[in-house]
Amino acid sequence: MINFKVGILGAGIIADKIADTLNALDAFEPYAIGSRDLAKAKAFAEKHNVAKYYGSYDELIADPDVELIYIATPHAFHAEQAKQCIMAGKPVLVEKAFSHNAATAKEVFALSEEKNVFCAEAMWTRCLPMYQLAMEAIDKGAIGRVAHVACSLGFKLDNVPRILKPELAGGALLDLGVYPLNFVTMLVGSAPNTISSTCMKLETGVDGQETLQFKFPDGQSATALVTTLFQADNTATVYGTNGYMVIEDTLNPKRIRVYRNEKVIIDITTPESQISGYEYEFISARNAIILGKNELPEMPHSESIRIMNLMDGLRNAWQIKFPLAGEAE
Repeated sequence: MINFKVGILGAGIIADKIADTLNALDAFEPYAIGSRDLAKAKAFAEKHNVAKYYGSYDELIADPDVELIYIATPHAFHAEQAKQCIMAGKPVLVEKAFSHNAATAKEVFALSEEKNVFCAEAMWTRCLPMYQLAMEAIDKGAIGRVAHVACSLGFKLDNVPRILKPELAGGALLDLGVYPLNFVTMLVGSAPNTISSTCMKLETGVDGQETLQFKFPDGQSATALVTTLFQADNTATVYGTNGYMVIEDTLNPKRIRVYRNEKVIIDITTPESQISGYEYEFISARNAIILGKNELPEMPHSESIRIMNLMDGLRNAWQIKFPLAGEAE
């Protein structure tokens, strides 16, 4: 079988994880790496067995053998780099959050649809089999009607440059909060009509921690703690009218248990064959590209825009604006 050749744009921490995943995934390979630093690109290629390395993003995008580009740079650069890939006819997966605001995200997706070139947010959690199994259990009535979701997601990241810097579209919301915004709405099965919140800012003016309270049209509710100030337990509990579901590790569930009358009635663990969890979005992206689709079925353009709009609304409430294109004065 011929390997599907992936180019990685940016050589940071997430790029390491992507390269390792692709090296272990059948019928894929991390074929090329692009960095603004040629020495860094070369070192990355040697470390991860990558065939080609480039000292500029332009060279990576121009490589005729690259079949999909993964953008692994900070949020501030996603939109312009995605546009460049699309204009070159290159399918592209964009690291979450898709962009720094909804306005620029809409521009990218409009271009994707105009040129009919695949473009999607790399919201890998939506592609995880564990979440698919959780949704199946909920749909079959394992806990009755979902009434409330409570979750947390936090790591100590408050000294990490990408978090601290407004010019990189830093803060907890775009880096971490995008996850609970996705899986809470996924588990409830609808979009919230209101979100109230509290926010704690870092010295640079970006958000370091927030609590989110969701209200849904049919009466359901949810709460989420998102923080870069400390390690949270990173679990979620989905309360239903006939039971509840506990999800261990909200980012990449290791175990999901369904309880009824305090007894476990369903116990699901991570498949032994899973590499990192990132592999499923690549498989889905390749399938979409082969079929001539321009979006990921698990994370269509409309859903990415909806999530970006929610985050814009939260930042507006907190009076946090980035010194970047498309931000209101």
